[in-house]
Amino acid sequence: MNAFIQVSSAEPVCGEEVPLALAGRVMSQFDVEAPLEAYDFPEKGNIHQHTFIIRSGSGRNTRDYLLQRINQQVFTRPRSVMAAMTACLEAQRKNLAREGSRLQGEWEPIRLIPTRGGAPYLEHENRRGKTYWRMMVRIPGCVTYKNLGEIPGREARLALAEEAGRGLAIYGDLTADMDAGSLASPLPGYRDTGIYYNQLKSVLRGNSTEAEAGPLLPSDEELRQSTLRHFLVHLPEEETARRREDETLRPFIDLAEASEDYAMRLLLEMESGRIRTVAIHGDTKLDNFLFGSRSGRVKSLVDLDTIMPHTWLADWGDMVRSLVNVAGEKERNLDRVEVDMEVYEALARGFLRTARRVTRDEIELMVDGVQIIALELGVRFLADHLRGDSYFKLNLTDPPDMNKYRAMVQLRLFEKLKENGDQARRCISRWA
Repeated sequence: MNAFIQVSSAEPVCGEEVPLALAGRVMSQFDVEAPLEAYDFPEKGNIHQHTFIIRSGSGRNTRDYLLQRINQQVFTRPRSVMAAMTACLEAQRKNLAREGSRLQGEWEPIRLIPTRGGAPYLEHENRRGKTYWRMMVRIPGCVTYKNLGEIPGREARLALAEEAGRGLAIYGDLTADMDAGSLASPLPGYRDTGIYYNQLKSVLRGNSTEAEAGPLLPSDEELRQSTLRHFLVHLPEEETARRREDETLRPFIDLAEASEDYAMRLLLEMESGRIRTVAIHGDTKLDNFLFGSRSGRVKSLVDLDTIMPHTWLADWGDMVRSLVNVAGEKERNLDRVEVDMEVYEALARGFLRTARRVTRDEIELMVDGVQIIALELGVRFLADHLRGDSYFKLNLTDPPDMNKYRAMVQLRLFEKLKENGDQARRCISRWA
């Protein structure tokens, strides 16, 4: 089977004035039953802006699909993204078949619809270049949530958190056999704590050229070019100095610098072989979990664009640090940043009661994993604010210091997680 199918078109594919017309041209290339209708998908995220609901068939035979164009400005390796996605889905299907009745009918991986030529995705080509499209069955009877606050009632929120923990464990068990070494990172430099710290060091020194940043840049040429922009300051000299000398930021810069050795621990444990390198999801925010609309049970983990080699502790840490943060990521009053240990416990309970393919050494690092990912994200926001918001770009309605406060929130959360470290360890021990 070919990896893609080429389609020639004289019509523009990029900068579409009529996106639905584009969807209409593309959807006919997939193996779905006519008649087909395309609608805008209002729940699309910030990355893949060309996402559509495709309605196939008529009457009782109607079925909904999602048609999506991969954003190549973000994901510059679309074939690698799709290769990892198809490998992940195949691993889930294969292991579900082995699981028998335990998960059958409960967990439902995404299903890709092949093109009419039998390829798992579509390469659409015209004079402007190539774009990459995929069509997926829209899993029926599911709901998503952006945060736990959307759910009425404390007990219901804790139950959903437990289900999210279960979902991450199920996903990890079903994908544990994947060959992580064969995967190319979809975002060069992503989740590389050493690169993030070197970027912070570079912008604190005020480096604005490749030559100035040279000693801190990655040695790998492709990685170097992919990440170079984020090693450099993109602000006028006066504004650079103002941000760097901001007294409210200085304690957080000091905290980040003093914590570098600790931040590197997960990477060093992987390099030593103490913990496994597996194919992680890479973006375990709550709204990437699907839950049954009637049962409330976790159904699937979607948005499979950032599958990459790492430790599952990064997925665990990212999920937990985002859900236990009472204040949210954009809070400007740092006194409100607290850790909800009941949510922490629910996540741990759901994960550890379910996970079958984790090691004792990995479990011992679960508390550290949450702290490290909060610290790492704080460093990323901090470096971005200091260089001029080149990565976490601001919208016109965003305050100009939003990444500063994002950084301070994550670094304060890191401190709060450390303060609650003993309680967190008791929580993990209870369910391990």
